[in-house]
Order: sequence, then structure tokens, then C-alpha cells
Amino acid sequence: MNFGPLLGALALASVLLPVSATASSASRPATQTAQTTVSAVRLPLVVREARVMAVPPTATETSAGMVLRNLGSKPIVLTAFRSDVAARNELMTMHHDAQGRMGMVTVKSLTVPARGELVLKPGGDHLMLMGLKRPLRVGERLTLTLVTANGQTLTVRAPVQKP
Repeated sequence: MNFGPLLGALALASVLLPVSATASSASRPATQTAQTTVSAVRLPLVVREARVMAVPPTATETSAGMVLRNLGSKPIVLTAFRSDVAARNELMTMHHDAQGRMGMVTVKSLTVPARGELVLKPGGDHLMLMGLKRPLRVGERLTLTLVTANGQTLTVRAPVQKP
């Protein structure tokens, strides 16, 4: 089996982005608030700028964003994500209705194109954490587990940041 392309992609990812792949992100303390820790080396995804939006303590919802770069030759379809701090976690996009009003709509999937990027951000495609179980603190790091259509997962540690 030729591991050359995989090793090249991993080397490129380690040079370009502040992402570290680990066998267990829970056992390793974060050393920088901007660093994103990722576990799941099999997916050819590189994560940068992961963050969860800080909200007032009484808020019951917030959003998460990040940039997902697919180094592979096939699209990666995200079908869900998990987070322990919310009762419901939904993939969302912004939609314009027939009257031109804009609003959020839950979608069944979001696609990271082959050799392309998916930008998750407010006002566009994003992750919604609904029914927050507790107030979030600025600077704390939340674990978000992205789930693909074929059942693979990618665990991302994202800091809570002010907008």
C-alpha cells in the first residue's frame, strides 16, 4: 500500500494550520486558546478557526463555526454533530423565503467539497447548540464531534469566544 499521498497531506496540514492530531484529545491539556485539537486522523479534514459563540448566561442557544478543509479527492458529507453541553445539536444554513426574509433552516447534511473548504459561520452554514444545559464561559473549550455520512467522526475542541 502506498502511504505517500497520505503522509504528504498530513505533513502539509501540520505546516499550514495550528491543528494537532492526537489519539486522545481529552488527556492532553490545551496550551493555546487559538489551538484546535483534533482526533480522527483517518478523515482528510483540516480544521482551523474553530469557535463557539459566547452568549449571556440566560441564553439557551448558541452557534459554532470553523473552517473545514478537505484534502481528499472525494466530498465529505457531514450529517450530524454532538456536544455534551446542548440538548439538541443541529446542522443549519441561512435561507431566504419567497418574501426575501432570511432565517435559519435545519438541514440534513453539509458537504465539504473534494479539495475544497466548508466555512461554518454566523449568517451562513453553521452548527447550532440548542437547549444549553449550563452557561458557557468565555475561554472554555468545548468538544464538538462531527459525524459523516459513512459514520466516521472528527472530534474538535473549540474555544468559547466573544463575537
